[in-house]
Amino acid sequence: MEVTISILILLLIIFLYNSYLSDNNNNGIKLNDDNFTISGMYGLTINYIDIYQIDIISVMPEIGMKTNGYYFMNVCKGYFSLNDIGNVYLNLNLKYPPYIRILLKENGYFFINLSTEKDTTELYDNLLLHMV
Repeated sequence: MEVTISILILLLIIFLYNSYLSDNNNNGIKLNDDNFTISGMYGLTINYIDIYQIDIISVMPEIGMKTNGYYFMNVCKGYFSLNDIGNVYLNLNLKYPPYIRILLKENGYFFINLSTEKDTTELYDNLLLHMV
């Protein structure tokens, strides 16, 4: 009986660790003709036509609180409140600036990044090309 419980606990730990690793990768961002999709937990789809402004920033505004999402080891995914902006969507790792800031025409701000500055900058450039 003790061996069975130990095995179950070990399997649970392995499962949770793998879930954490798989969800903290590059968020499965896929650029399509009319939109881009962020897969994974708290993923979503944004139509290029709905973007009002996009830029790249090196410092994130201060995060006030999580409203519907998770924040663990500098990874923020889901909906948060930023002190100077209000409610926003975040899908990023705070350890790896820069960050792409997207202002939608109607639904507020979105902030995303990838695991390296080069990857984030390339994503930003590709998003700009799709918006033309």
